[in-house]
Amino acid sequence: MKQESSEFTSADVPRFFDQLLEIDMRQTAARLEAASDRMQELAARIPDTRSGDAEWNAKEVLAHVAVLSRAYGVFAYMIANGRLREMDLGAIISQRDAYGEELAARPIPEIVAEAVKQHQRTLKFMASATTEQFKTRAKTEHGDIPVDHILRLPLVVHLEDHLDQIERLLDGAAGAGDGAAITEPADALQA
Repeated sequence: MKQESSEFTSADVPRFFDQLLEIDMRQTAARLEAASDRMQELAARIPDTRSGDAEWNAKEVLAHVAVLSRAYGVFAYMIANGRLREMDLGAIISQRDAYGEELAARPIPEIVAEAVKQHQRTLKFMASATTEQFKTRAKTEHGDIPVDHILRLPLVVHLEDHLDQIERLLDGAAGAGDGAAITEPADALQA
């Protein structure tokens, strides 16, 4: 095996890490696109009714998906472009609940259309963002978080987790509403 240590030095490490970040963000974008497609398939099976109790039903989880899709995509874009330097996660959670309630009152096709629109906006941003933009950070009460982290965890992993929750609810699996899914954005923001 050819030894690369003489050609690859510590001065090359930042460029190497940037290349890995670019790969990671392409993979994250592909996961977001796949999750958006999966969401649309699952939505076709969701009854257009509200739960009426404390536990979210599939439609209410779908409304939450639309909320998180909008919020984290917009936050990532604004942070990357220097328009948002600090985030108050407590206030964000409060706003999330109000907006989620509003969305849950709409017909399922409207909820899905809103989520898909937000996914497409985020994917467009990700396709044009620079490595430096992905590394841009915002301050929160839990520490600084970079854009790539927001896209990967609170957006994509959170989305995938709730899609699993919707699927369990639709399939009538035991424990579908037992809190196994992440329901608080602050949980996903812990870096």
